[in-house]
Amino acid sequence: MTRIMAIAAGKGGVGKTTTTVNLGSALAKLGKNVIIVDTNLTTPNVGLHLGMHGKMTTLNDVLEGNANIIDAIHIHESGMRVIPAGLHMRYLKTTNPNRIWDTVLDLFGSADFVLLDTPAGLEEGAKAVLNAGEEVLIVTNPEIPALTDALKTVRMAYESGAYVVGAVINKYRKDPKALRKEEIEAMLDLPVIGIIPHDDEVRKSIQAKNPVVLRKPKSPGAMAYKRLASELAGVEYTVPAEGLPVVNALKRMFGV
Repeated sequence: MTRIMAIAAGKGGVGKTTTTVNLGSALAKLGKNVIIVDTNLTTPNVGLHLGMHGKMTTLNDVLEGNANIIDAIHIHESGMRVIPAGLHMRYLKTTNPNRIWDTVLDLFGSADFVLLDTPAGLEEGAKAVLNAGEEVLIVTNPEIPALTDALKTVRMAYESGAYVVGAVINKYRKDPKALRKEEIEAMLDLPVIGIIPHDDEVRKSIQAKNPVVLRKPKSPGAMAYKRLASELAGVEYTVPAEGLPVVNALKRMFGV
């Protein structure tokens, strides 16, 4: 059964695309068949995050009726499949986001997970993507402005008839003054199913155009994304022995 899941956020800059590409990579490492679709037709970033750009068939070509959805699917080295969006400015006027639903429907049955990287905000394009997704995963930061915007997106998702799986708190720092998980859950009226710590390796991986799950799989951010993928896939997450602090301390003690 295909799970079509929109990865949504109330505002830009919270790490929505970063979450999409790392979640997709982590699910692929679990043996899941994954397709990522960049449905952000105004400011597409999935291809840039993955180093997949240049002349290729995109979602825009499909929406304009110039290509078949199969032609727009490109294989990433992680094993997941990616449908990028076009970067050219002309697409802003020629692409109709309301055709996304029909296009995404054509992917049903061809993957375990179809992850839709949505436009941020409450614009027409974001609503069109939420209408296409059966499930919605909310990405936000542990800050009042971001959470307020996320709450608006949650309400819009409910209006579209989608099931909101839960929230992912990105760029989390340990701070006595920071909002606690329970406070965030109460504010959003949603379970927090993933907490991604602030990790400089995530930033470096974006610059390297390679998901941190692949580039630095033992970093705190990567392990958090893999834990989230396991949660969504319904499998138990096992911390690799190399990533356990006690094991690392023993290695240092014996000079390994």
